[in-house]
Amino acid sequence: TNYQQLAQAIATALLTIVDGGAYAPLVDAILTALPSSWYTDDPDYVDSWYTLSTASSGRLTGAAGNGWMDVTPYFVQPL
Repeated sequence: TNYQQLAQAIATALLTIVDGGAYAPLVDAILTALPSSWYTDDPDYVDSWYTLSTASSGRLTGAAGNGWMDVTPYFVQPL
């Protein structure tokens, strides 16, 4: 889904409400200049891991089951 037209419509509506219509061309130019990919809802989210502990090791599956992560304990020596 590309939300560029929605963003432009919302900006125009808000500028009209606050009597900022003179700024509409400037705001529209800025929104148009942004890359189209910024407005696209790409499937870049994989999964979430809510809790990791120092005792965990092995392969952990994410909360949604879409990803996995291999973990091993790593200890940092005190200074």
